[in-house]
Amino acid sequence: MFEVPSNVILKQTSAVIWLSSIMLVWGVITLVMGFITSFTGMLIARLLLGVAESGYIPGILYQMSRVYKARELSMRVSLLLCMSAISGIVSGPIAYGTSFLEGRNNMHGWQYLFILEGVPTIALSLVSYFSLFDHIDQVGWLTAEQKQLQHARMESQHTSHATYTQLQAITKAFTDWKTWLFAFVYMMHAVNFSSFSIFSPVIIDGFGFSVLTSQLLSAPPNLVSITVVLISGYMTEKYSNCRAKLMVASSCVLTIGYTMMLVLHERWALYGSLFVIPAGLGLQAPAVVGWSAVNYPDLSIRAVAVALVVMIGNLGGVIASYLYPSTHAPHYRFGNGFNLICAILIGVASALTGYLLSRENR
Repeated sequence: MFEVPSNVILKQTSAVIWLSSIMLVWGVITLVMGFITSFTGMLIARLLLGVAESGYIPGILYQMSRVYKARELSMRVSLLLCMSAISGIVSGPIAYGTSFLEGRNNMHGWQYLFILEGVPTIALSLVSYFSLFDHIDQVGWLTAEQKQLQHARMESQHTSHATYTQLQAITKAFTDWKTWLFAFVYMMHAVNFSSFSIFSPVIIDGFGFSVLTSQLLSAPPNLVSITVVLISGYMTEKYSNCRAKLMVASSCVLTIGYTMMLVLHERWALYGSLFVIPAGLGLQAPAVVGWSAVNYPDLSIRAVAVALVVMIGNLGGVIASYLYPSTHAPHYRFGNGFNLICAILIGVASALTGYLLSRENR
């Protein structure tokens, strides 16, 4: 619920200070969580962490949409999303490694995990402060001619010259049909993505592998995701108006993957299905994440709409957290079936969105 206020603050103040500050705050909170031993303290810290993290992705998407044209944005979003896939690759082995630190200095392995995540985030917040910029005119390594060229490049993207107050921009974003369709597709994607990224070790454990082996086996499927994310970003950049088509294609891939999870029984065959699912997620990720950022010409409306789409879409992560309870082990048919339905809905909603957008742009 803090995505929209965060982007409103970002637009009214400084993106450099705001984005770097919230990164610093969530890094500090993550580090502190490594030393909290009570449930109440951990709950409060986790809620504050969510508040701090919530504004970063919509803020970055908004800032990128101000610098890159619609067709240029997709590949940059792909590179951003690759970092998420890389985190999925390293998180399993890191969790496996910290298990060997259990008892060191009277600390649990999970405490070391929070420390290992918090310290780099704090360091990167400082890098962010000195690397980001609020406006192209503030970039010191660009010449005056290059800055003028960038202004001319982006002028064609900002076709709306209307002036809106902040309240009017919020109202416009909330009442635009595109916002709600983008948000629905994003939410269904978030269910699939969160289910895979969070519960893949649990799902693999249900195949009959040990807990530590499951942590290690959760890493290789993310290599597929990285590869397909880059391919999808390239295709979106090369071919105009192909986001809806990619979303429908990815829906078909995800449908195959979750159907395999429901009908197969041999554990290595089931593990193979976990390479199909990230292929579908990777194919749709650049399109779904950047779709809203390129369909609102007015910057004030765009700042609110992008944050609103991410805010509603993130509810998918909340839904996913309830899909794989331990009582459903080892097959998790409910969770896999629910994700199958979400995958199908992504295809249907994306096809409808693509049709309505093409009709609006005629």
